[in-house]
Amino acid sequence: MTQMQELRQLSDLTSALEAAQTGTTLLFKHSATCDLSAAAWEELLDFLRENTAPVKVYYCVVQDARPLSNEIESRFGIRHESPQAIFLRNGVPYWNASHRRITTKVLHEQAQTPQEMSA
Repeated sequence: MTQMQELRQLSDLTSALEAAQTGTTLLFKHSATCDLSAAAWEELLDFLRENTAPVKVYYCVVQDARPLSNEIESRFGIRHESPQAIFLRNGVPYWNASHRRITTKVLHEQAQTPQEMSA
């Protein structure tokens, strides 16, 4: 089972992105008030339970960490959405998805074999 860490402030993001400079990292933006986000959260939890790939996983709750969420958008040039999953390889985003496109199956696929960035 893969563990995940919550990002609450910009210093947490800085530390996560330093760790993301090697290997594969998943950033997940979650909305505590959205039904679609709740469904994507369950998909993420299923992925975490089943995952065997070496992936570092971080998440933020956008209502609690708006500046952090905005910084992710600014730093990577990926328009904010929630829920949103962003995979990084060696610190560089290679794939992102939002809403119903976040599924356990797709998270496994991206953790194993990175594809080109999609909108």
